Amino acid sequence: MNARISAMMCLLCVLGLSDLTRAEDPYSQRVADPYAISPGLPTMSSGTPELYLSFMSGIAMTRSADATFTDGSGATRTPPVSDFVNGVDYRNNFAIGGNAGVWFPTRDKLWGFDLGMELTGFLWQADVAFGRNNFNQDPATGAGTTTEMQGLYIGPNFLLRYPMAMSEAYPNGRWFPYVGIGVGMHQMAMRPGGSLGISAFCCAPGGNLNVNSIPDQRDTTVGWQAVGGVKAHLFKYLAFFVEAKYLQAHHDGLLTDRFGQSFLTFPTTSDPPNPLFLNQYSSTINSIQVHVGLSIHFDWKP
Repeated sequence: MNARISAMMCLLCVLGLSDLTRAEDPYSQRVADPYAISPGLPTMSSGTPELYLSFMSGIAMTRSADATFTDGSGATRTPPVSDFVNGVDYRNNFAIGGNAGVWFPTRDKLWGFDLGMELTGFLWQADVAFGRNNFNQDPATGAGTTTEMQGLYIGPNFLLRYPMAMSEAYPNGRWFPYVGIGVGMHQMAMRPGGSLGISAFCCAPGGNLNVNSIPDQRDTTVGWQAVGGVKAHLFKYLAFFVEAKYLQAHHDGLLTDRFGQSFLTFPTTSDPPNPLFLNQYSSTINSIQVHVGLSIHFDWKP
């Protein structure tokens, strides 16, 4: 009887030791973490760099700004007028764009913060309505037109985020706030609008789209922006975000038909067409942009 009890005790010890060994084996099927047994390369879920591609749209609010005309056009009037026009109002309008970037899991070294970088680009409208004296209207005759303006920004951003609600399923955070700063190309394209822009004349011989597309008159300089936002994952590889940007650039080659002179000669069917009257001015363009969008996230597989 004692021999049987001793044999059973030895058998239980052997089975217990075998079970403990399997539990400690990282390739055991009883391990709770499924990524510990993955034979493949690391993925986003194991804390590797996180690539993303975003599409966004929203509103651009371009602030009023002073304009200083540099072509001496004020002296050509009778009587002469000042070449300085204060507080030109730019219209709030739509914006659309996208970006592509990567986050690096640096939180262990930066007090919980991740570093990232992206290339962003967006387009917006910033027209000046008809009726601003000595900017796009002659106060003596009332002649003038809207100044159509279109902005384009392309450049890199350097980002910082703080992952929140981290879990096994979302090791980089289910959502996170982020901030960033960048420098890039800031371009403004412009033309006299109204009957000189997109209108019934656009498709006629000599019409505006044939001889005066908006990129024909443009000025490019260096601008900078600051960005901040919040992104939340709807699913593991799809996220929704809302962000605000402050964008600034100084331009020396902006253009407008200051006294409505193009209105008298354009559109035309003459060949070559009569030229537009464009007066050059300098100004600092400041805009606040609010965008919402969707991001697609990808695994990094070196």
